[in-house]
Amino acid sequence: MANIYLLYGDEKYDLNNEVEKIKKGFSNLEVGVNLFYVNADNVDELENITQGVTFLGSEKLIIIKDTKLKFNVELLKDLDPDIKVVIIEDSVDKRTSEYKTLSKIAQVNEYKHPDEKQMSTYIIEILRKYGKKISYENASYMQNVCGEDKTNIINELQKIVIYSENVDVIDKEMIDKVCSKTLNAKIFDVLDYIIGRKKQQAIIQLDNLLKQKESIIKIYIMLYKQYKQLYQIKLLKKKGEKDIATVLGIHPFVVKKLLYCVDKYSEDELKNIIYAFDEYDQKTKNGDIDFEIGLKKIICML
Repeated sequence: MANIYLLYGDEKYDLNNEVEKIKKGFSNLEVGVNLFYVNADNVDELENITQGVTFLGSEKLIIIKDTKLKFNVELLKDLDPDIKVVIIEDSVDKRTSEYKTLSKIAQVNEYKHPDEKQMSTYIIEILRKYGKKISYENASYMQNVCGEDKTNIINELQKIVIYSENVDVIDKEMIDKVCSKTLNAKIFDVLDYIIGRKKQQAIIQLDNLLKQKESIIKIYIMLYKQYKQLYQIKLLKKKGEKDIATVLGIHPFVVKKLLYCVDKYSEDELKNIIYAFDEYDQKTKNGDIDFEIGLKKIICML
């Protein structure tokens, strides 16, 4: 089972670390000699690669990536013990015969993004190693600002450590000053301005995003998504649902933030806002309204 690995999931940092660990098990790797990369374009060559003789002994590493498991997995049965195969996918369909076969002959690891508690604890522990302190609340805030991708979180932590050379405690002000916000966090800023009835600032923030070459369509989709989630949270709260994050499948920090906003609107108001977004979508597709002008009109209406 240690010869074949199926690694999949959203958390690429941990997944890539596992691949590097497997590579270190080889004394020498040369691409095309005893290290082979296989994808959907050359997967038909897999049989020749597994059976071919190398110039560096019998050891061989084959990395199969992004094939959606659309290859003959039977070829991996009864491999030479010196051949290791690493299969990497974003996601897998566990109903397929290929997955069922691999689950019997391979070590299968799924890599998920850490949840809020895990990532906040991770941030606290990393900063502690550098002699820095951060509260759980600010660690959770940093996670929301920087996104759930661990690679990005680590990059931002490195920036904080460098910037805070003479500072022991990391606060929200430093996070805002040093960390690069994800688009999702920036859209939340627009939402905050809208809900605070600061429409001019919301328009300025939108203009800033466009100057940063962010897609107007992407901004619209994400803003629409937040209002749709507000409406869903409104309904679930009305029903007395306790675990809204699990029901909607969204991050607890997002739920906490939207719960703060949800009472600013009535149920009917949120319905009308969603209708306005739907109308905007239709008119822009038909060419009846400019994307930017239409979105600014919606912001002024909210």
